[in-house]
Amino acid sequence: MFTTIRKRDGREVPFDDSKITDAIFKAARAVGGEDRELAVSLTLDVLRMLKQEYNGQTFGVEDVQDVVEKVLIERGHARTAKAYILYRDKRTRIRDAKTELMDIVEDIIKETDRDNANVGNSPSAKMLQIASAASRNFYLTRLLDEDYSLAHRRGDIHIHDLDFYATTPNCLQIPLDDLLRDGFDNGHGFIRPPKRPASATALAAIILQSSQNDMYGGQSFPFFDTQMAPFIDGNSEEEVYQAMEALVYNLNSMHSLRGSERIWIFNKEQKNLSTMSMEQFHRVFEPGKYAALSLNYQNGKTELKDITASYKHNNFHRLLRVKLKSGQSVDITDNHSIMTIDETGKIATSSPKDLQRGLAPARWIADEEEHVYGLSQYPNSYKYPMKSLKLDENLAKFFGFYVAEGSFDGSSISLALFDLELEQIVTDLLKSINPNFTTIIRRDKKGKRRDLRCRVGRTFASFVADVCGRGAQNKRVPSEIFFSSPDIIKSFLDGYISGDGTVAKNRVLASTVSQELRDGIYLLMVRCGLPVSIDQKTPVSQFANARERFKIAVGGYYATSLSVSGRKEENLADLYQVTTEQTKYDYEYLRPLIAEVYGIKCRNAYQYRIRPLYIEELIFDLEYRILKPEEKKHIEQLASKEYWLKQVEKIIPAVKSTERYHLKRLIKNNKLPRFSKYLDVKFPYTQFLERFILPENLGLHRIGVRINDDCNSPLLVIRWANKVLEKNEIMQELLCKLKRAQEILPLQVKSINELPYEPYVYDISVADNENFLTAKGVFVHNSRAGSQVPFSSLNLGTDTSETGRKVTRNLLLAYEAGLGKGENPIFPNVIFRLKKGINFDPGDPNYDLFQLAVRVASKRLNPTFSFMDSSFNKKYGDQVAYMGCRTRVMANRRGPAVTTRRGNLSFTTINLPRLAIKAERNIKRFYSLLDELTELTINQLYHRFNVQCRLRVKDIPFVMGQGLYMGSEDLKPEDSIEPAIVNGTLSVGMIGLAEALIALTGYHHGQSEESQALGLEIMQHISEKVEDACERFDLNYTFLATPAEGLCGRFVTLDRKEFELIPGVTDREYYTNSFHIPVHYPISMYDKIRLEGQYHKYFNAGHISYVELPSPPQHNPQAVEALIRHMADCDMGYAGINYPVDFCCGCSLLGVFNDPECPRCGSTNIRRVRRITGYLSTVDRFNDGKVAELRDRLPHSK
Repeated sequence: MFTTIRKRDGREVPFDDSKITDAIFKAARAVGGEDRELAVSLTLDVLRMLKQEYNGQTFGVEDVQDVVEKVLIERGHARTAKAYILYRDKRTRIRDAKTELMDIVEDIIKETDRDNANVGNSPSAKMLQIASAASRNFYLTRLLDEDYSLAHRRGDIHIHDLDFYATTPNCLQIPLDDLLRDGFDNGHGFIRPPKRPASATALAAIILQSSQNDMYGGQSFPFFDTQMAPFIDGNSEEEVYQAMEALVYNLNSMHSLRGSERIWIFNKEQKNLSTMSMEQFHRVFEPGKYAALSLNYQNGKTELKDITASYKHNNFHRLLRVKLKSGQSVDITDNHSIMTIDETGKIATSSPKDLQRGLAPARWIADEEEHVYGLSQYPNSYKYPMKSLKLDENLAKFFGFYVAEGSFDGSSISLALFDLELEQIVTDLLKSINPNFTTIIRRDKKGKRRDLRCRVGRTFASFVADVCGRGAQNKRVPSEIFFSSPDIIKSFLDGYISGDGTVAKNRVLASTVSQELRDGIYLLMVRCGLPVSIDQKTPVSQFANARERFKIAVGGYYATSLSVSGRKEENLADLYQVTTEQTKYDYEYLRPLIAEVYGIKCRNAYQYRIRPLYIEELIFDLEYRILKPEEKKHIEQLASKEYWLKQVEKIIPAVKSTERYHLKRLIKNNKLPRFSKYLDVKFPYTQFLERFILPENLGLHRIGVRINDDCNSPLLVIRWANKVLEKNEIMQELLCKLKRAQEILPLQVKSINELPYEPYVYDISVADNENFLTAKGVFVHNSRAGSQVPFSSLNLGTDTSETGRKVTRNLLLAYEAGLGKGENPIFPNVIFRLKKGINFDPGDPNYDLFQLAVRVASKRLNPTFSFMDSSFNKKYGDQVAYMGCRTRVMANRRGPAVTTRRGNLSFTTINLPRLAIKAERNIKRFYSLLDELTELTINQLYHRFNVQCRLRVKDIPFVMGQGLYMGSEDLKPEDSIEPAIVNGTLSVGMIGLAEALIALTGYHHGQSEESQALGLEIMQHISEKVEDACERFDLNYTFLATPAEGLCGRFVTLDRKEFELIPGVTDREYYTNSFHIPVHYPISMYDKIRLEGQYHKYFNAGHISYVELPSPPQHNPQAVEALIRHMADCDMGYAGINYPVDFCCGCSLLGVFNDPECPRCGSTNIRRVRRITGYLSTVDRFNDGKVAELRDRLPHSK
């Protein structure tokens, strides 16, 4: 009847009426129907109606669904019709959600979302945003109940971190001391307890990062002073300071390379290998498109590995040029790791200051490919027509001559060789490529030879110039050469060295003004397994066109594996006699094992230099000596006591003498005879002794004990076999290290020099190996994957022991010093505990640390301050800890009421202004709406808790698998995490009290005492509802003053769209944070503290208040201390001091810059740091709502 149907995307596909039957039957079953025959009958009715309405015309899916609904209703199947309509509506919503998702992804690709002010714009950050959008879309359409999903979409509530709804909890107060004391496994191997302060703080950073990788929220050390104290005991003040300085550095940056640093990049789509600057690569990077040359940790081989991300960072570090003894060098930040090899022969990483030897590739065995060039894209040549050209030795050699001395001129190529023999070689090469090509020697006016003009036509000339470059500074090695056979590579090098190289007495040397050509020649030498040295010279000249020259050299007998043409060939042969090397390769780590294997028989065991050539000899020798599989199997048998017991049992019947009874007694006692003439024990033992360099006495010093081929002692044979097997294992270990050494060149550091500051630095992430090769031949470690540094907080200040005080003092001093050039650190968020009798008053043992904390806070915005004597914290002594975002975890219905090993599971925020607008100044209606929405929020949090309970320990391997979370200590990988997360908190949050009060009364709580009273009443009401939820669900429900970062703008946008612009409520780009007085309202700092302090006691999940100052109060710390004391008097739990901090990246000026330019040097590269919802961030990372809030912030008056 019908052949095709039009899909929603416009495609026409074959029509299948069984799909209509299936859809009707599904709808019928949803309401209890089971009659498929009826569904078939109804389908026939649908087909008849379709024929009436669309006779001969193509109809769409939506048309069919309309007809199905009509038929069901008209035939009296109303319930089935309703089920069908609901199913259709659900599918429509899912499709709309997919369309919405694609729109979101498109926006993210253009500009990274700013829900989080500490996530950057790197490719990995965009990938994070895209994944987040997809996850949110899935949960809203597939996982969440309709009520919860609709409430979130509409803006009644905001489910925070929706993209992590079913994957992990929020945050954690980490048991740092336990992890440092016992060691831990972060997924990359077990990490032993530290022995030095620097190691302890380095591990602390790793712990924060590892925990951050398992969770989506902040990570905190609740008692950093106490937890770190045991690991700095006995160390000097300087050592502890350096350790704390390193911690601050590590938590603020990812290590990077200079933007101009060139690296090897393989374009997988174009099959092109070339060098590119880090800055240039960052601009073109696309995931899945590129690979880098990388070092395999296990075998030392150079291989291509995918580049998974590219990063551009603001630079807070010194730039260094690390140069190795063969000239290889790299420009990096002072915290960047370089690949090295340690004393055990293991490939590892090292920072520049600790680097002893860097690694360069000794060879690269690439996958060889034949290549045929298509020439159709080049201009036609009527005289020399060519459609394609295979890359062979002749073409490669001509390429070499061209990059050495060639120039391109339309239809011809000129080579400045000045050598009759070479000119004849070139002529012959061209004839082999195309018999019609001709050459002519051109001379100047005086008759002197000028160059060789090659008449090759426009096609070939354009082709050569295209693949090899035009102009001396743009010459390069054609990418296809890198993947060619060794003969083709050597032919290219023959042409290049013959044309532009020098064969000196002890080396082959070439130089060029093209950096890319130098890079390529270097890599070709590596492909040939030749150790090379490189150099570059910037000429001191008065002429503007003086160019930097790049040199490359191969020394001594290594160069003899090359081929050169013409007169230089004779000189090359002389290099066979050169046995010295240009560079001393640092193979000293091999010497102890070589000595253990070879002893005095080895000329390099105790003296002489270990050279690459000698390593090849040792590999060849060891491969002969090491046991073959069948030999090893037999000798393992001879080493077995059980084997010899069976052999003795076999011979007993053949023994006629009294020895028979002796043997039986030994066997009964599970013993072997010292010897027996009846045992067939003969074997070429002495040959193996020589082969494995073992003494005849096998280490036994008893007189006369020797093993020979006629030995009939099973005990001696067992000893012999074990010695051979032991030596075989050592030889295998040496062979493995030698083969790895054969692949890499360990080069000692020649110099490390500081470079001028640059504002941006770059890095990439490489799959598997996590390192890559620079163009100048140094393997460097890559940046860690991830788009952000850990959201870290450190609580300290109340440990009065000398070691605890030393931790606090030096952490504060390191934070005060700032980053590399004095920039303000972003992380960690330092939280200084205040407690009377410990540090709050003069005479308290840690009062001096409180004064130091005030001084640092007056310059660096941190630390913030938590108050242990507030009415709601006091009963816990000094045990309450906060996080930078304000989160607080303390009471616990399901376990001990402590902070450590616990955290928030999730939180959802209520849109108070929306409820107030809907209430239309009716307070009773407002409370009714509030109760309804609070109940929905509580139930949604319970739903999320149950979803999280489905997670297993293996899903959160560090936090749960290593026992960080309370209750997870004894769980197994397959166990549910429920026994642990019952100790966490579920938090109901709120936003916009100020706007809600204006909507209800016309005034916010800073303007009216009546509004203040109502605000306190509302907060108490919600708090009581949350407490009631604790009783009903027996879970730790808490009330949170939401850190509304991305949310502040989302709610007001949705409310303005529905309710239009309401003065004082929806007329700005943001809602005021939690219970705060609006930032734009002029009020004294003391009044603000007094009014907001009354709210803290209601928010047991966390709270924070600030005062805003116009500039850093570093010259008036006494005033800051007075403010902090007033906060304590007003019953605050957690608070901070805000002011602008601007830093010029050009001249390092620190201050407040009202203009876009630095007042000292005029630079526009200004780093502006502000506090946002607890944490610090740079202004360029604020979202639109927070930018608007920042613009409106008024300093509070005295």
